[in-house]
Amino acid sequence: MPPKVTVLMAVRDGEPYVREALRSVLTQTFTDFEVLVVDDASTDATVGVVEAFDDPRVRVLRNDRNLGQVPSLNRGMHEARGEYIARIDADDACLPARLARQVDVLDAEPRVCLVGTWMQAIDERGRRLGRLEKTLTDFVDFLYHTLIMRVYVSHPAAMYRREPVLALGGYDEATGPSEDKDLWRKLVLERYEARIVPQILMLYRLHDRQLSQVRAAHQRKLDCESQDRFLSALAPEANAPAVRRLLAGDPAAWDDDPKQSLAGVELVLAGAHERLALADDEVHRLTARVAARLLEVADGSPWRRPARIVAAHAIRHISGERRTAARRRHAVALGLAPAIAGGRWAVRSAADHTESLPGLGRLRARARRSRLARRLYAKAIGNE
Repeated sequence: MPPKVTVLMAVRDGEPYVREALRSVLTQTFTDFEVLVVDDASTDATVGVVEAFDDPRVRVLRNDRNLGQVPSLNRGMHEARGEYIARIDADDACLPARLARQVDVLDAEPRVCLVGTWMQAIDERGRRLGRLEKTLTDFVDFLYHTLIMRVYVSHPAAMYRREPVLALGGYDEATGPSEDKDLWRKLVLERYEARIVPQILMLYRLHDRQLSQVRAAHQRKLDCESQDRFLSALAPEANAPAVRRLLAGDPAAWDDDPKQSLAGVELVLAGAHERLALADDEVHRLTARVAARLLEVADGSPWRRPARIVAAHAIRHISGERRTAARRRHAVALGLAPAIAGGRWAVRSAADHTESLPGLGRLRARARRSRLARRLYAKAIGNE
């Protein structure tokens, strides 16, 4: 009888951490699973470490040559025997209840195809760096966060239904290393739902061997292209890059014609209503959240003329008592704008002369080593 879950790992040269990762899976409270390790032509002792477990639940597939993570994941997905696929990377680890909690969600909610968990970020030595705690409560929540490029289900913490993903063609190998976000967007377009278990169930390791900043820039480019395809699927007539920049809060959005960008947002909302068969209450909630998001983005740069146009549009689409509160917040943002702009200029200037701000210099140095630190550094100098 096939197992309920296939825990899928694609790995190349994972010797330093793979033992800990596998041990964390084999000690789960849920036991109806297999572990499928796709070794992508490792040059170290990864395979030996895996085979040393001598556990019948562990299978190893070995690529004859280095294919890359995404082709390796697709190979594993086709070879998997489980109804559900649980992802894990060789440098991460599960807490004991991870599989049980995610299986409970998928078993209970047939329209849910994807389940994540909260995560604890750690460094090379296992020291805690920060917690990643986001929630997804229903389809509108999943759709809204996808529209603004906040895809909260982290790949190493994901569990999903195997057959629907195979029906979509698996991972698009041209989108790696953003293959997970690209796949989640395709699930949205099929109106599948996603949830996040509100419990720390994964340890997510940040270390020097992860994506370099150059690789991260490539990832960002592919992620933007995937988002543009997603938006175009909802509204072919819209200027997808302009809509993406505005909803994501990209500073480059202010170089676009705001009226054209806003028209594109309206087309996307209308397309979502029609293609995804949204109920009236779903349309109302999504429209309200997008309007609030537009005002949030505009209030980040309220001194800009395009931002004022976006803010006026957003306030018109916020109804009832919330409109009065929105006007007040926008007025406050306008009043604080000179101080905010001056503060950002000062911090950016100091960032260029880090000897005058040693703490910022240390953060910039650390940003070269981890994505989490890069985000903190970006926030510090006003780039996010």
